[in-house]
Amino acid sequence: MNIGEPKPGKAIPAFPSQFCSAPRSLRQAIRAMDAPASQDWSQVSDIYRNDSWTEEVQGVAWDEAHWIFSTNANQSKPSALDKAIYVFKGGISFGDDKWLSMVKYKDVPHPISGTQGDDHWGQVCCYEGFVYVSHFWADGPEKDHSNVVVFKNNDGFLHYYRWIMLDQIDSKKVEFQAINPWDGLLYTCFGSGDVKEFYAHDSDGHYTGRSIQFDIPVTQVQGACFSPNGHLYIATNETLPGDFRHQTIWYYSALNGHRLGVIPVLAEQTIKLGDKIIQIQELEGICFGEVSFSDGKRAQIHAILLENSLISLDNIFFKSFSSAKPSLV
Repeated sequence: MNIGEPKPGKAIPAFPSQFCSAPRSLRQAIRAMDAPASQDWSQVSDIYRNDSWTEEVQGVAWDEAHWIFSTNANQSKPSALDKAIYVFKGGISFGDDKWLSMVKYKDVPHPISGTQGDDHWGQVCCYEGFVYVSHFWADGPEKDHSNVVVFKNNDGFLHYYRWIMLDQIDSKKVEFQAINPWDGLLYTCFGSGDVKEFYAHDSDGHYTGRSIQFDIPVTQVQGACFSPNGHLYIATNETLPGDFRHQTIWYYSALNGHRLGVIPVLAEQTIKLGDKIIQIQELEGICFGEVSFSDGKRAQIHAILLENSLISLDNIFFKSFSSAKPSLV
């Protein structure tokens, strides 16, 4: 019942073949059928940074020792740093020059040799000692495809490993969002419109024919992550009904795509002009991580709220959320 099964007129799905995604044991699957309710969540940390490196932060990941951020810095802004990945040790300030390591994207071999173009770097994911970063061309070569760049993670120092080109779905580009620890597959979705499912690709980027199909579509997807319990958390710019100052994190069961709840994220600099919502602050990357703060508070879900500026460098709010029932996250 917690994941909306059985559907009207249908039997409970057979494990594991009839689920969208499934762990290796029935015990894990049963555990995945429970999740925190929407009202169980609270924000326990909100770190504000206005530094040179925070221009166009897109993705975030936690490797159990380091925070890893991807930036898509606008090179036309005064004093903008290079597009890069920044790695910070856990528990220290996110200030300029406080990072442990930094990888400039211009130093990463491109999927098309000798090419440097108007490319976009997005969501970040850590998995089994590697860091995966979403990439697509805004214009130019292979603009109808998207890629994933993979780095070997050596205790916070990243080394280029390889590129993965993602298969199109229905002749359309999909963007990488997360790796499901249950099956090690790369999950993607379309970048606009109603997102009705996340598609599963193998480690070489080939579409497997499987997907997580949502019972309630989500829009304006910016990033996603999986928890070990089999829940898919999606950061979106979609606001709460009747409350345009809160954007949202939606979370679904990886078993069958049933929406389990919504985490509201305060985005104060969102304004409404008539029927149009103008989002000066935008929810971007998201990650799972069991983290303890110096004040003793704990959190499991972490997200970036980016405050966009047309001329000056952007700043960020790094928000962490805790469930009253952390074992269910």
